[in-house]
Amino acid sequence: MRYLKIFLTATGAILIYYFIFPNRIYAYLDAGSGSYIIQIIIAVIAGGAFGIKIFWRRIYHFFKNLNSRVNKSDKEN
Repeated sequence: MRYLKIFLTATGAILIYYFIFPNRIYAYLDAGSGSYIIQIIIAVIAGGAFGIKIFWRRIYHFFKNLNSRVNKSDKEN
């Protein structure tokens, strides 16, 4: 666990460094790039909604059982 914390701290520091001090990038974004990004965002949202729809019963029962476990442990104490 200690090594994971050190790794995540180092990775975060490197990412912050690269976001604060970026190199110059000479890039061109055409009009189609924006629509492609919007399509990706819509696809992620639709895929997530479909996944939730397919696995809704498992998700519901997981949280229902989790809640009942918490209530049982509270009653025992």
